[in-house]
Amino acid sequence: MRPAALSFLVTAVCAAALLPITAGPARAGADVGDDPTGKSGFPRDEASLRHLDGEQLRIVRRASAQCWHAGQGGFGARGAVARVCVMNATEAALAARKDEILKAYSDALPMNVRYNENRPALYWQRLIIR
Repeated sequence: MRPAALSFLVTAVCAAALLPITAGPARAGADVGDDPTGKSGFPRDEASLRHLDGEQLRIVRRASAQCWHAGQGGFGARGAVARVCVMNATEAALAARKDEILKAYSDALPMNVRYNENRPALYWQRLIIR
């Protein structure tokens, strides 16, 4: 394993360990993007949501590639180590960007697709207010 990859992996795991654990929406059974208080902060128009989805997907794809090159396997490998690596690297990258709107958008996605680099556009389209 290359020293740079190992350094990133250690940094990502340590940073993710310091993040608060969030389980998604505040109440059980909430739908995608359900925000009863209206305090999520991300815009609900199509162009902005498309941009936020692209940014979040770039972060997930970068994390997946870094995990793959670090020898952890990509998200597609479906191993527990691969999933944990991608999740931790994604959360660490989101925290490092300090973009609260992007973080709120990422948290609004269901857990089963939040770290999936091949998710359909269906999820951001559900968040549009018409």
